[in-house]
Amino acid sequence: MKIIYYDEKYLLPCAQLFMNHYNQSQTTDTFTKERACAYLQEHIFKPRFVGFLLLKKDVLIGFAFTHLRTWSATDDLHIDELIMDNDYQRKGLGTKLLTFIESYAKNFKLSGITVSTNAAPLTQFFQKSDFKTHEISFLYKGFKHTE
Repeated sequence: MKIIYYDEKYLLPCAQLFMNHYNQSQTTDTFTKERACAYLQEHIFKPRFVGFLLLKKDVLIGFAFTHLRTWSATDDLHIDELIMDNDYQRKGLGTKLLTFIESYAKNFKLSGITVSTNAAPLTQFFQKSDFKTHEISFLYKGFKHTE
């Protein structure tokens, strides 16, 4: 296993992992390849984007898309997406990727790492790595559209 920084040749494999995650999850989200690529490219083109790819023999098995955010004295790193191939979940590889991201943040003397999620398993995953809940609330109101 190795972790490398994002390379554009992995956009389609990232989109496939992303679709596998969301299209087979408990949510009603369904992504096409085009929409998954567009969604991921919106993260890639953010100022100060940093992508991390987890590879097994050059095959993508997980990724994290993050970006640096300006904060008061030092910047922080926000995790926008962290996706693991279903076959490699619960094997410590997500933790390995997160540990690499933490090392990156420490090496650049960032103030910390932030992440938002509404998925209980991901909340537990991050709490296992010493992430703490914060007083910031994430609120959502959905709309049903009729055609």
